Amino acid sequence: MSLSKVNLVIIGHKDHGKSTLIGRLLYDSNAIPEQKLQEVEAELKKAGDEGFRFAFLLDTFEEERRGGLTIDIMQTPFHTQKHLYTIIDCPGHREFIKKMFTGASQADAAVLVVSAKEGIQDQTKQHAFLIRTLGIQQLVVAVNKMDDSNYQEAKFKQICQDLQPILRSLGYTNPPVVPLSALNGENVFKQSRKMPWYKGSSFVETVDEKVTPILPSVDKPLRACVQDVYEIEGKRIVVCKILSGILKEGKIVNLDPSGEKGLVKKIQMFGKDIEKAGPGDSVGLIVNNLEKVRRGEVISYPENRAKVARSFVAEIILFSDIDVRNNDTLIVRHATSENKCRVEKILEKIDPVNLTVAAEFPQVLERGGVGKLLFQSVEPICIEAYSEFPELGRLVVEGRKGPVAAGIVLQIGKEKGDQTW
Repeated sequence: MSLSKVNLVIIGHKDHGKSTLIGRLLYDSNAIPEQKLQEVEAELKKAGDEGFRFAFLLDTFEEERRGGLTIDIMQTPFHTQKHLYTIIDCPGHREFIKKMFTGASQADAAVLVVSAKEGIQDQTKQHAFLIRTLGIQQLVVAVNKMDDSNYQEAKFKQICQDLQPILRSLGYTNPPVVPLSALNGENVFKQSRKMPWYKGSSFVETVDEKVTPILPSVDKPLRACVQDVYEIEGKRIVVCKILSGILKEGKIVNLDPSGEKGLVKKIQMFGKDIEKAGPGDSVGLIVNNLEKVRRGEVISYPENRAKVARSFVAEIILFSDIDVRNNDTLIVRHATSENKCRVEKILEKIDPVNLTVAAEFPQVLERGGVGKLLFQSVEPICIEAYSEFPELGRLVVEGRKGPVAAGIVLQIGKEKGDQTW
């Protein structure tokens, strides 16, 4: 029986024990080779530290990553009887944003780590806000360092009480909250005797129970993004990746924003002809009557055609040291498309700590800021609201020196002059 795969991102304030929790999960699940454990223990003894530290284990991996070696926490999963988990470790606030938006891995669920000793910090709120912006729906809260609070129930209840309104305002209704001590292994894999007042499952049992893998969007309308176009032996081959739905041979398809239309005569994968392809498949197509097709176009069926717009509203997070102003022209990338877009208007500046609108219609969104922006595309753009098609509703904004921001599309507009924002 093969295990289902789940990608977990571990988030929270920098000193609340994320690395220790990750190290504990890998250690207790026997995911670390014995030789590596011996090396870490030898290093600690050499440094005069007799106690095994899980954070040091991750620090060792980090050094090896920087040195170009093969061991990488991203490729070191742990498994339970139910799932195979891959941990997306995001150590820094800015690096978290970059990895989550521009990295290859996408998280199925998030674990928010909060220290029982220090409670909720600004970065706790910011990270919760970020995962909501990313569209991560599944959340488990780990109240760590219960040992620093003598495993007191009152301390745990206070954290839960403080967290509830924050998470509810972000759309997380009653996510599971688990008290634990990652350092001592209390309530991580097995229920702890030191917290008899806690009647719930251990952390790992809770994640197994509450988190489910994100299934491919087979039942949704067809959306496929064109990756490239080749001419082979006089035939035009359209290479595309299926994002949602099922692409079938013999069906009429639209390609947008060019507006072309054609019959799918042949679908090829790995050099073989196939009758249909589903989400995640990269295939080559022979479609008749195509002249303008190019990279970035979206393939759909006429009965549920992909949307073409000139304007859209997006919520973005600036992670580069630049400011964005009204009338700035930026490059917007989504799926395989690249479009020049003008910032028509900054609608709101959002405070990611207090989770409130800090200003309406400001002239500038400062570096590191979060805001809601109205974009006007120079050319027609095939884009979808994140709530309807996440695959076409996540975007990265590029400046002169690379990615400067990322976000999700909230709403699609019409032609300029016919907007209702």
